[in-house]
Amino acid sequence: MKKTTERRREKRLHYELPVWFTEGSGEPTVHGIMVDISTVGMAFICDADVNCPSVGKKLTMRFSVPRYGTDCSDMKEITRTGCVFRIDELDVGRRRVAVRFDDPPFWNMPPNVK
Repeated sequence: MKKTTERRREKRLHYELPVWFTEGSGEPTVHGIMVDISTVGMAFICDADVNCPSVGKKLTMRFSVPRYGTDCSDMKEITRTGCVFRIDELDVGRRRVAVRFDDPPFWNMPPNVK
């Protein structure tokens, strides 16, 4: 079996939490399910309908993540903008959308802080 090399700069956090996104003011707010997140971006699953964004689209996303580890009893709500850089077809009617954040979420630490 061929071993693959991990190319990611940081570990992703895996959650199955709701995310709401829109392409702009006046556009509908659409529901998706976050599947992973890092300081660089997030991936979420949404329906493959007219509301699913396309590559290059700018999104405003609203989501929550646990403040401490995986304990969902204390959540932090976050709103971020980002650009869609990849879409994967999962199955009929569902897509995984990968978005790169314009501004990293609150947990991003400066490079010299350990």
